[in-house]
Amino acid sequence: MNTRRTTHVTVLRALLAIAPRLFNEHMISATPFLWLQHPVDDAAYFYAELFDGEVLAEEYSRDSQLATIRVAGQTIHLFNAGPRKELTDAFSLQVSCSTQEDLDRIWAGLLRGGTPTAAGWIDDRFGVTWQIVPVHLNEWLRDPQRGPHVTEIMQGMVKLDFALLQAALRGD
Repeated sequence: MNTRRTTHVTVLRALLAIAPRLFNEHMISATPFLWLQHPVDDAAYFYAELFDGEVLAEEYSRDSQLATIRVAGQTIHLFNAGPRKELTDAFSLQVSCSTQEDLDRIWAGLLRGGTPTAAGWIDDRFGVTWQIVPVHLNEWLRDPQRGPHVTEIMQGMVKLDFALLQAALRGD
Protein backbone atom coordinates (compact mmCIF):
# COMPACT_ATOMS: atom_id res chain seq x y z
CA MET A 1 0.00 0.00 0.00
CA ASN A 2 2.84 2.38 0.78
CA THR A 3 4.42 1.55 -2.60
CA ARG A 4 1.14 2.36 -4.37
CA ARG A 5 0.96 5.74 -2.60
CA THR A 6 4.57 6.49 -3.53
CA THR A 7 3.84 5.62 -7.18
CA HIS A 8 0.78 7.90 -7.24
CA VAL A 9 2.74 10.76 -5.69
CA THR A 10 5.55 10.25 -8.21
CA VAL A 11 3.12 10.26 -11.15
CA LEU A 12 1.32 13.31 -9.79
CA ARG A 13 4.58 15.21 -9.40
CA ALA A 14 5.58 14.33 -12.95
CA LEU A 15 2.22 15.55 -14.29
CA LEU A 16 2.44 18.78 -12.32
CA ALA A 17 5.94 19.38 -13.65
CA ILE A 18 4.85 19.16 -17.30
CA ALA A 19 1.36 20.68 -16.91
CA PRO A 20 2.41 24.27 -17.69
CA ARG A 21 3.99 23.15 -20.98
CA LEU A 22 0.96 21.05 -21.90
CA PHE A 23 -1.47 23.88 -21.34
CA ASN A 24 0.69 26.66 -22.81
CA GLU A 25 1.53 24.77 -26.00
CA HIS A 26 -2.14 24.35 -26.83
CA MET A 27 -3.41 27.65 -25.54
CA ILE A 28 -4.82 30.19 -28.00
CA SER A 29 -5.02 33.83 -27.04
CA ALA A 30 -5.97 37.09 -28.71
CA THR A 31 -4.10 40.28 -27.91
CA PRO A 32 -4.94 43.71 -29.34
CA PHE A 33 -2.18 45.06 -31.58
CA LEU A 34 -2.75 48.76 -32.20
CA TRP A 35 -0.95 50.69 -34.95
CA LEU A 36 -0.70 54.24 -33.65
CA GLN A 37 0.20 57.46 -35.46
CA HIS A 38 1.91 58.80 -32.34
CA PRO A 39 5.09 58.05 -30.38
CA VAL A 40 4.55 54.65 -28.82
CA ASP A 41 6.48 55.42 -25.65
CA ASP A 42 4.16 58.37 -24.90
CA ALA A 43 1.10 56.16 -25.29
CA ALA A 44 2.58 53.21 -23.36
CA TYR A 45 3.46 55.25 -20.28
CA PHE A 46 0.23 57.27 -20.45
CA TYR A 47 -1.92 54.09 -20.46
CA ALA A 48 0.21 52.37 -17.81
CA GLU A 49 -0.19 55.34 -15.47
CA LEU A 50 -3.90 55.91 -16.16
CA PHE A 51 -4.88 52.27 -15.67
CA ASP A 52 -2.38 51.43 -12.90
CA GLY A 53 -0.73 49.08 -15.37
CA GLU A 54 2.81 48.48 -16.52
CA VAL A 55 5.02 48.70 -19.57
CA LEU A 56 6.24 45.14 -20.16
CA ALA A 57 8.59 45.66 -23.11
CA GLU A 58 9.80 48.37 -25.47
CA GLU A 59 11.67 48.16 -28.75
CA TYR A 60 12.60 51.20 -30.79
CA SER A 61 14.42 51.36 -34.11
CA ARG A 62 14.84 53.95 -36.82
CA ASP A 63 11.85 52.53 -38.69
CA SER A 64 9.44 51.42 -35.98
CA GLN A 65 8.41 51.55 -32.35
CA LEU A 66 6.83 48.71 -30.42
CA ALA A 67 5.74 48.51 -26.79
CA THR A 68 3.83 45.89 -24.88
CA ILE A 69 1.74 47.03 -21.93
CA ARG A 70 -0.63 45.45 -19.46
CA VAL A 71 -3.59 47.55 -18.40
CA ALA A 72 -6.60 46.33 -16.43
CA GLY A 73 -5.27 42.78 -16.78
CA GLN A 74 -5.15 42.99 -20.59
CA THR A 75 -1.94 42.78 -22.60
CA ILE A 76 -1.86 45.24 -25.51
CA HIS A 77 0.81 45.73 -28.17
CA LEU A 78 1.35 49.30 -29.40
CA PHE A 79 3.11 49.82 -32.74
CA ASN A 80 4.16 52.70 -34.96
CA ALA A 81 5.94 52.28 -38.28
CA GLY A 82 4.74 55.47 -39.89
CA PRO A 83 1.43 56.81 -41.18
CA ARG A 84 0.20 53.77 -43.08
CA LYS A 85 -2.78 52.71 -41.00
CA GLU A 86 -5.49 54.73 -39.26
CA LEU A 87 -7.43 53.55 -36.25
CA THR A 88 -11.20 53.92 -36.42
CA ASP A 89 -14.02 53.60 -33.92
CA ALA A 90 -14.94 50.32 -35.62
CA PHE A 91 -12.55 48.90 -33.02
CA SER A 92 -12.71 50.03 -29.40
CA LEU A 93 -11.50 48.92 -26.01
CA GLN A 94 -14.15 48.65 -23.33
CA VAL A 95 -13.27 49.43 -19.71
CA SER A 96 -15.78 48.27 -17.11
CA CYS A 97 -15.72 50.39 -13.94
CA SER A 98 -17.02 49.34 -10.53
CA THR A 99 -17.65 52.88 -9.30
CA GLN A 100 -18.53 56.30 -10.67
CA GLU A 101 -15.26 57.56 -9.19
CA ASP A 102 -13.24 55.09 -11.28
CA LEU A 103 -15.24 55.96 -14.37
CA ASP A 104 -14.71 59.69 -13.77
CA ARG A 105 -10.96 59.27 -13.22
CA ILE A 106 -10.41 57.22 -16.36
CA TRP A 107 -12.70 59.47 -18.42
CA ALA A 108 -10.82 62.58 -17.25
CA GLY A 109 -7.49 60.98 -18.17
CA LEU A 110 -8.63 59.99 -21.66
CA LEU A 111 -10.25 63.40 -22.14
CA ARG A 112 -6.84 65.13 -21.82
CA GLY A 113 -6.31 65.69 -25.55
CA GLY A 114 -9.16 63.32 -26.38
CA THR A 115 -12.63 63.79 -27.83
CA PRO A 116 -15.79 62.42 -26.21
CA THR A 117 -18.37 61.12 -28.64
CA ALA A 118 -21.52 59.60 -27.13
CA ALA A 119 -22.86 57.00 -24.70
CA GLY A 120 -19.58 56.42 -22.87
CA TRP A 121 -17.35 56.43 -25.97
CA ILE A 122 -14.24 58.60 -26.16
CA ASP A 123 -11.38 58.88 -28.67
CA ASP A 124 -8.11 59.53 -26.84
CA ARG A 125 -5.25 61.71 -28.04
CA PHE A 126 -3.54 58.70 -29.63
CA GLY A 127 -6.54 57.85 -31.79
CA VAL A 128 -7.73 54.86 -29.75
CA THR A 129 -11.47 54.60 -29.15
CA TRP A 130 -12.59 53.56 -25.67
CA GLN A 131 -15.93 52.67 -24.10
CA ILE A 132 -15.90 53.61 -20.40
CA VAL A 133 -18.90 51.92 -18.81
CA PRO A 134 -20.31 50.68 -15.50
CA VAL A 135 -19.37 47.05 -14.86
CA HIS A 136 -23.06 46.00 -14.84
CA LEU A 137 -24.12 47.95 -17.94
CA ASN A 138 -24.70 44.91 -20.17
CA GLU A 139 -26.85 43.34 -17.47
CA TRP A 140 -28.88 46.57 -17.13
CA LEU A 141 -29.36 46.83 -20.90
CA ARG A 142 -30.60 43.21 -21.10
CA ASP A 143 -33.26 43.72 -18.43
CA PRO A 144 -36.44 42.64 -20.25
CA GLN A 145 -38.61 45.37 -18.74
CA ARG A 146 -36.30 48.30 -18.02
CA GLY A 147 -33.48 47.67 -20.53
CA PRO A 148 -35.04 49.78 -23.30
CA HIS A 149 -35.41 52.74 -20.90
CA VAL A 150 -31.81 52.33 -19.71
CA THR A 151 -30.72 52.32 -23.37
CA GLU A 152 -32.71 55.49 -24.08
CA ILE A 153 -31.19 57.30 -21.09
CA MET A 154 -27.68 56.09 -21.96
CA GLN A 155 -27.97 57.28 -25.55
CA GLY A 156 -28.62 60.80 -24.27
CA MET A 157 -25.36 60.86 -22.32
CA VAL A 158 -21.80 61.55 -23.32
CA LYS A 159 -20.01 60.35 -20.14
CA LEU A 160 -22.09 57.67 -18.42
CA ASP A 161 -23.61 58.40 -15.02
CA PHE A 162 -24.15 55.43 -12.70
CA ALA A 163 -26.93 57.11 -10.70
CA LEU A 164 -29.00 58.10 -13.74
CA LEU A 165 -28.64 54.66 -15.33
CA GLN A 166 -29.58 52.92 -12.08
CA ALA A 167 -32.59 55.24 -11.71
CA ALA A 168 -33.69 54.27 -15.23
CA LEU A 169 -33.29 50.63 -14.27
CA ARG A 170 -35.52 51.15 -11.22
CA GLY A 171 -38.07 52.99 -13.34
CA ASP A 172 -37.59 56.35 -11.59
